[in-house]
Amino acid sequence: MNEWIDNMEKEITSEGYQMPSLELLDEYIPESEALDEEEEEELSGMVVGVIWNILERGKVRVKGIEYVLGPAVTLYKIFPEQRTKISQVRSLVEETLNLERTRVVTLEDSIGIEIANDHREVVPMRSVLSKKAFRDNNAELPVDIGRTFGNEVMVFDLAKAPHLLIAGATKQGKTTAIHAIVASLLYSKHPEELKFVFIDPKGCEFSVYERLSGHYIASVPGEKPIVQTTAHAAKTLAALCEEMDHRYELLSRTHTSNICAYNKRVSETLPYIVTIIDEYADLTIPAGRDKEARNMSHSITESIIRLAQCGRAVGIHVVLTTQRPLGGITSLVKANFPARIAVRTISATDSRIILDTPGAERLIGSGDMIFQIGGEETRLQGACISPEEIDRLTSYVESSPDSGSPYCLPTSFLK
Repeated sequence: MNEWIDNMEKEITSEGYQMPSLELLDEYIPESEALDEEEEEELSGMVVGVIWNILERGKVRVKGIEYVLGPAVTLYKIFPEQRTKISQVRSLVEETLNLERTRVVTLEDSIGIEIANDHREVVPMRSVLSKKAFRDNNAELPVDIGRTFGNEVMVFDLAKAPHLLIAGATKQGKTTAIHAIVASLLYSKHPEELKFVFIDPKGCEFSVYERLSGHYIASVPGEKPIVQTTAHAAKTLAALCEEMDHRYELLSRTHTSNICAYNKRVSETLPYIVTIIDEYADLTIPAGRDKEARNMSHSITESIIRLAQCGRAVGIHVVLTTQRPLGGITSLVKANFPARIAVRTISATDSRIILDTPGAERLIGSGDMIFQIGGEETRLQGACISPEEIDRLTSYVESSPDSGSPYCLPTSFLK
């Protein structure tokens, strides 16, 4: 790992921008009351015995039980015998175990019981970014959001996702997931390769990223780098749609089909643009009956859907968050955001809106999440990056030589 850190520190482009070092992020010191690996194994073995007793009393025949430790949750896999009905195992487990700390899932070859650990292990951002799975991947936009069972890191390519929906109750880990996404991209992409658009209706979640404006921010000329009002959001999203149309013209002229092929053919390459929208429902559900507000909300929704439907090929990707799935997440939004993260929800109904299945209401909060992509679900503990670490990382970028002119979004639609 140290060799990789040294290489990152030495990586200097012709413009003088130097990629950040992992030394800006904190090492993790385990809490004194946390169980060691041997104690965790012993406790998990005891739980296996309890599950065996439950199944035997219910006269359910199984071939075996295995377990896989995770940072916050342990997965117990029950392998039924051939004639045993999976529904029988599920109903027995659900009736017997404490479902506030337990989630029952159907796996490919078994029934899974996810039980919260007595001691949750923190997943520091530095620990996941230093892993080989992140360092050596070939993703265009690599994102490391945490660790799953077996302490495997969860890395996905946002460019292939190609858009991400993050939803669930307040203070359950949505904003922390956003910070992990931003940190992953800052550690993997040069300013010439990537720009962000931050839309922050509350005006407080993304203010720290204003420091990226000389390097990583795309914005409408004359406007603030972080979007904080509905009017500014409508204008910025319309500008992104115009940027998207312009990029398609460039692809047509060069007879290329996507941003990767285009950038290999030309000298002046296009950066990816990742648009992060916090509290999507606040922008698209207008308060009152004001006609102008309704029109603006409609315009915002229309722009987001256009970007989600057509942005992938030209390198424009959207990340949405909302704490109000009901009313905020429409079928059209879900159809265009195939990658989803659910943190703990208030109800099973909210979980179904996000994931099409219940279960997120039984998460344990504080970064415990379900990641769904390509029809597959993975439960994981989200990577944690503290405000102090974000402050150091953004301050480092701000103090670095900038990449020249700011990236301005087109505004001919305003004329």
